[in-house]
Amino acid sequence: MHLALVAREHLLLIGPPGTGKSAAVRACAAGTGARCFEYLIGRFTEPAELFGPLDLEALRAGKLRPDISGMLPEAEFAFLDEVFLGSTAILNALLGVLNERRYRRGHFDTAVPLRCCVGASNALPEDPGLAAFADRFLVTAFVDPLADTDLEALLAGDPVASVEPGDGEAPLTLAEIDALAEAAARIDLAPVRPAYAQVVRKLRARGVRLSDRRVVRGQSLVAAAALIAGRMAAEEADLWPVIHLVQDRIAQDEARDLLRVELGAAASPVLPAAAKAAGYGPAARAADLAREGEALAASAPDDRTAPAFEAWLVRAESFLVQIDAAFGAEERPPALAAARDALLTRCRAPVAGATPA
Repeated sequence: MHLALVAREHLLLIGPPGTGKSAAVRACAAGTGARCFEYLIGRFTEPAELFGPLDLEALRAGKLRPDISGMLPEAEFAFLDEVFLGSTAILNALLGVLNERRYRRGHFDTAVPLRCCVGASNALPEDPGLAAFADRFLVTAFVDPLADTDLEALLAGDPVASVEPGDGEAPLTLAEIDALAEAAARIDLAPVRPAYAQVVRKLRARGVRLSDRRVVRGQSLVAAAALIAGRMAAEEADLWPVIHLVQDRIAQDEARDLLRVELGAAASPVLPAAAKAAGYGPAARAADLAREGEALAASAPDDRTAPAFEAWLVRAESFLVQIDAAFGAEERPPALAAARDALLTRCRAPVAGATPA
């Protein structure tokens, strides 16, 4: 989200309900001092609910104009939940707001001070018209529930409290975000353009759809990544945002694996998790699962009659199912297969849903 703010681009969050999309957006917006607008869009949402009703005072004077006070056209940061449920009138008006930062209604025309709009949805639209609208969100991130093996950390971490304003480092203010955006526009992209072009060629050769508009605007994400890393000249380590140009979950995963060499150097001292995730293809996932499986097997209690062993067994069963869901018997790398076998041995009993390969 910070990447999108610095690049002054829009972000699309895709994931099932209850995965913390709204909480993450609110936590990011809190403390910036920006004028925020948030709305849950439904199929019967009227344009006036987002852009403002008619200004009655102006109407009495014979002028037809909306009252945009406190509405989306005055927002500096916006969050639109279930954004694809909007009517044609809403989506058409949003196109001008997102693309040009302008809102038009009849003869009324005003600039919109929007820095970033975050749209959220449970799934990407299949309708071609809505897909074209989704293309206006340059950054796409898929949000998943935490794995069952992380439930203890989730419960102990109190995720609701952890995203409240004031926790951790002070958030960026709007003035700081604007200063970073201006600095990002001065980043030297020449050193990395050949590598960036090669990445795009490889993705297109594999059938990944990337419009020229997304490719050109994607440079702003590379520039923002370089600036966040403290560089005024982009390097190959700053190419990791290219993964988020891909608006398809399967294609994103394939792109990570396809570009594992190019993104092998991906790094960011400020956004380390995001940079790592960009290069997180099947090979990296298998390696992580193997390490976690080995550690889980080593942590098994010796006393099989103890309650602790029963709790461990539940975690082990869940982890084995997770391995089998990610990699079939013929797809497992040797290290992962060995870790799985070791875990099954520690269980010493057939595990439902995890038959030995």
